[in-house]
Amino acid sequence: MPLDYDLETDIRYLQGVERSKMDVIKRGLQMGTDIQLLSTVTGKSIEEIEQIKKDLELDVDASENQNE
Repeated sequence: MPLDYDLETDIRYLQGVERSKMDVIKRGLQMGTDIQLLSTVTGKSIEEIEQIKKDLELDVDASENQNE
């Protein structure tokens, strides 16, 4: 009897998809890609992407302060 399994509902699969979207957003922001384009490509809202951008800027500022 074959096993019917919907991979797209698997929690690990969904976590991987989410991580990939975050990687695309982070790389895109580092390259200066337009936030609207990143929103369209990843399906994330503009507000979410702006928050990620703010978080990345805070991370960069914190690491620069540690190096001084």
